Amino acid sequence: MKQYVSELWYHGSTRANLVNVVVGTLAVIIATYLVYSIFVNLFDFRFLTGPYGSPDRSAIFVFLHVEASDPRWLGMLKGAGNTISVVVFAIALASLLGLFVGVARLSTNPILNRLGGIYVETFRNLPLLLLMFFFAFGVFRSLPQIEARTGIDGFFMVSNRGIAVPWLAGAHDFWWLWMIALFAGGAVALWVRRRREQQEDLTGQTMHGNAWALAIFLGVGVVSYVLLLFPLRPALPEVVQSDAGFFAYQHGALLGLGYISALVSVTLYFGAFIAEIVRGSIQAVPHGQVEAASSLGFTTYQRFTLVVLPQALRIMIPALNNEFQNTNKDSTLAHVIAFGEIVLISNRIVNNAGNLLQVYLFIFIVFIVTNLIISTIMNTINKNVQLK
Repeated sequence: MKQYVSELWYHGSTRANLVNVVVGTLAVIIATYLVYSIFVNLFDFRFLTGPYGSPDRSAIFVFLHVEASDPRWLGMLKGAGNTISVVVFAIALASLLGLFVGVARLSTNPILNRLGGIYVETFRNLPLLLLMFFFAFGVFRSLPQIEARTGIDGFFMVSNRGIAVPWLAGAHDFWWLWMIALFAGGAVALWVRRRREQQEDLTGQTMHGNAWALAIFLGVGVVSYVLLLFPLRPALPEVVQSDAGFFAYQHGALLGLGYISALVSVTLYFGAFIAEIVRGSIQAVPHGQVEAASSLGFTTYQRFTLVVLPQALRIMIPALNNEFQNTNKDSTLAHVIAFGEIVLISNRIVNNAGNLLQVYLFIFIVFIVTNLIISTIMNTINKNVQLK
């Protein structure tokens, strides 16, 4: 009996080892083939020089209009620019909205308190994709036709094609010199502000560092603008009619319905989450701090800006960092409302030329880099507001 069990175990172990060797060999062959195929195809970027295939003028930036004959790499660059433009403005607007609503929810005014609560509970519990559909195919599609010339002529025009707003156009080929002058003026202004703050710490006297920095920056900007013969001038939008009877916007910049829908949806959605972060962070500040500021004669505005908000920032910044990165990632949902962001344009290129690995590698890199930038900025701010 013992010998039978031993032989059975031996033959079973042999079969298991044989199966393991066969399966392992097949797995190694498949993995090697996949890795080889990926590397062979991954470094073939010749498709980027081919024609994009279809015109796309949905960008907020005029110089990023892409025509059908333009190379595909320009289309991918335009998609990244569209995504970044939505994310930057959405983060700024959602932060302002969240700050206002978060403070309103702590207000003793019952109307502000109730309206803030309704906003937060409404938009925080709605899917972002549903909001985009609502604004893109419901609200903004109901705007008047372009022939109605609705709006203020020469300032902004509104229609179901989008919103036309003034933009800056280069008056000559050397308008970029003014950008360099502004950058240099900003660097000098920051240096002066830093020096005056150091002197203020040493002497105890008010040195007005912010006022000096702003004056230097504005002075450099105005003087260089005049010396360079007004390099950038406003281009005002207007509605024109072609010989064939078609209406279109001319000059300025057109904010398409896809862009506006994505921007409004993302702003309202993440503004609700930021409002709760602001409210919770303010409530986490010890009430004794407010009472101490009141006993010193601080006004309500001074208590909030000088005592409460600086301490609340130490609490809210890590959570805001997470929300800002989510804003960046969730902006990809805008491709379903036909906004020309990075995913939509990349999918068009994949459908026309293939090369999915290279195209999606570009998307991965864009979002990794942008999220790292957001994280770096927020971590720097977090370090600066922490107690030394």
